[in-house]
Amino acid sequence: MRIQWLLAVFVLLGVAAAAQQATGLVNTNLIRTVSLANLPYVMEQIGVVVQNDHSSKVFKTYTLPAVDALPLSSQQAFERKSGVELNIVDGKAVLKKPLQPGEKLSINVERVLYTGAMPVGRVGQTEDQVWEWPAQMVSSVYPIRKQKTVVSVPGEIKQHVNATVEGRKATFVAPGVIRFKANGVQLMATYRREYFVSHWANDLNILDHYDMRSLAPQPRASFDKVSQLMAKFMKTRDNFVKTLLVKVPREAREMYVVDEIGNVSTSLVASAREEFKVMQLRPRYPMLGGWNYTWWHGYSVPLTGYLRTEGTKYRLRVPFMGSIAGCAESQDQLTVAMAEARNTLVSQYELRVVLPEGAHDVSVRAAPTGDIRLVPLKYYLDSTGRTVVVVEARNVAPGMADQDVLVEYEYPGWALWQKPMVVGGVVFVLFMLASLVNRLHLGLATREAGIKS
Repeated sequence: MRIQWLLAVFVLLGVAAAAQQATGLVNTNLIRTVSLANLPYVMEQIGVVVQNDHSSKVFKTYTLPAVDALPLSSQQAFERKSGVELNIVDGKAVLKKPLQPGEKLSINVERVLYTGAMPVGRVGQTEDQVWEWPAQMVSSVYPIRKQKTVVSVPGEIKQHVNATVEGRKATFVAPGVIRFKANGVQLMATYRREYFVSHWANDLNILDHYDMRSLAPQPRASFDKVSQLMAKFMKTRDNFVKTLLVKVPREAREMYVVDEIGNVSTSLVASAREEFKVMQLRPRYPMLGGWNYTWWHGYSVPLTGYLRTEGTKYRLRVPFMGSIAGCAESQDQLTVAMAEARNTLVSQYELRVVLPEGAHDVSVRAAPTGDIRLVPLKYYLDSTGRTVVVVEARNVAPGMADQDVLVEYEYPGWALWQKPMVVGGVVFVLFMLASLVNRLHLGLATREAGIKS
């Protein structure tokens, strides 16, 4: 009797285990590859083999794995074999073909994470920077039978926990930590770009506002000007940010740089390639870890390169973001690669497109992910006011700098003369009022009286 009871228990346990394994999708193998070479951004790729273990159910979506608690800048999913990109809705990838019982599918997930590595302690002005990365395992709503995480770092690995290290790569099969050397510049900024559209002058004025902070480890002691000058003349490395680089269009003109004190006359413009120039912004002081610098720069470009017309219908296509300001590794040697380096993380971004007075029926036909709204604005000498398109985004991914935004609006021909006519009318009315006032005698009247003898 006891043997029969034990056999029954084992049968029930076996059925339960089989039922548990056959309830749905299973991640049979998962490999996570993390690149810290582009800090402060973290590039991550997850390759996973998904199998349908259900006896009869068909799956049309796959819930993507989750890693860490870091803010997400961008995310894409692809079928590994075909390379077809999958649509992502509420954290689920929509499969191109339903996954039948017993079938397997390989999926690649590519992510850009917002920050991740933290500095280890304070450093001197010329010392190496050491960073710490906590490696966590991937979690999923589906069982994971096998997984590992491979992390590549830009410098020498100093310490590690629960990792197998080979050169600049560390492999984890359990949660762990690595500490590594990385002397590259890391910046974080809040960024606002404003476009001012002028049909009258055929001009598109661009104004960029930056509030930037260095993410480098904070200095161990107070700022030492002597050490900074010695590092400059001896051409040794230091932990200063001395020159900021911004790419601007080749046709840019009337460029200027202003900070909270006034004009920054130490800035330069260099012609790097045929398609763009490089604006070199030199702050009034070298930026150490944790230091901030606020400035704004502007320039103008011909409007015809960005505007298309169909009768009274106008289509304005402009870059969603400008070239995010990066940092040169050396003040004396500047290269195109430095100008194109993406070492500035944008935590908050705002785009403002100020349309001309008289524009109506405004719509935003294409824009990256962000909150879009239309707000009214009264500008200098405006009568009826104008419309401003505002797009806000957070945790901006580097690829957004290469995307465009399309704004469509109606602009009748008479609207071009609205402001000159209003200004002319106001001047005429003021002139007539001044003439009328000049003809009036507002003083006390006087009358000559005769003297009786």
